This record gives sequence, structure tokens and C-alpha cells, in this order.
Amino acid sequence: MQSLNKQLKIPKQLQQTARTLIDQQMWCWGCDVRRADGNLLSLYGAHKRPSPNPRYHSAYMFQLEEQAVINLWGWGLWLAHPQQGSLFIARSRFKIYYTPEFIAEPDAWRKSDLPSMGLIRDNDQLTHANDLLAKAMHWIGTYEAWVNTQVNSDYREQIITKWPQKRRHKNSVPATEMAEEWLKLSTSMMHSIN
Repeated sequence: MQSLNKQLKIPKQLQQTARTLIDQQMWCWGCDVRRADGNLLSLYGAHKRPSPNPRYHSAYMFQLEEQAVINLWGWGLWLAHPQQGSLFIARSRFKIYYTPEFIAEPDAWRKSDLPSMGLIRDNDQLTHANDLLAKAMHWIGTYEAWVNTQVNSDYREQIITKWPQKRRHKNSVPATEMAEEWLKLSTSMMHSIN
């Protein structure tokens, strides 16, 4: 699979911020799942899809408007929309992959299990991929804003303090700014479409 970061013309600063933020977000989601006071992903409406192989972690699936679907694993996020196709955001280095196929529930428990995704072939696919990326970022920002209404104000900060990759990502985003940062990234992607 070849990532589409260059084809999507994602500005370098946006990629740097998103690279840190997606890894930080994935860590936070893992902590949200294991939260002693209850799984926040489930509380937000996720359907847990257990892996058929106990060696791999479960996926969490969210039904969105317009029949769109988000699947989360510890290694990435998959957004599928019937009219736009499917987009995968890899946790590792914020690599973006796209297929024009609508695959609501990929039978994947590792990145290598994902369906084949290639380069964007035309302007319609480019627009769809950009739009899906902006939608994914907006959804994450909305989730983070919701989390802030559900937990103690220091919940996210405590999680980020324990994030093992924090030293590698020198520009981690403060917990209080995560929702806003995702929404800003989404807006930037929407502007790049127009």
C-alpha cells in the first residue's frame, strides 16, 4: 500500500501536528477503553467487534450519519462512506490510504489485513479522500469535546502524562487543546478541498 499524503497535498505543518496527535489520540482511546469507571468508546456509542484471534485486540465501530461508519483499532482509524469510499489513517506517522470502495466493516485485525488501497486516480477520488479525512478529524474533535463533558477535568492530562511516546513526540498537544486542534485540522483540510 502506498500512502496518499503527497497526493492529498497535506501541508507539512498540518502533517507534523497530525502525526503527533493521531498517536496521542490512539493512546487516549486505549485508555478510554480500559477506564475503571467504564469504557468511554462504548458510552459514546461504539459497537465492540472482538477479534476472532485472541492475539489481536478488538475493533470499535461507530455508525455515523449518511450511513458512514468509523472503525477503530489500536493501529488506526477507518472511515467508510457509501458515496465516497473508504479512508484509513495509520497510527504510525499519520499515513493516509484510500479506496473508492465502501467497506463498512473491514475484516482486519492488523494493518496487513486491510483491503488493497492504491493511488487516487481522478479529481473526484481526490475530493472524496480529502473530505473523508476532514470528516474523520472532525469526528475525533467532536469525540474529544464530548469526553471533556464526561470526565474530571484532569482525566486526559493524567493519561497523556503516562503516554510512553510523549518523549518521542516533543510537541504533544495539551489535553485541554485536543478537541480544538482536531477541529482546526479538519477545517484546514476542508479549505484545501475548495
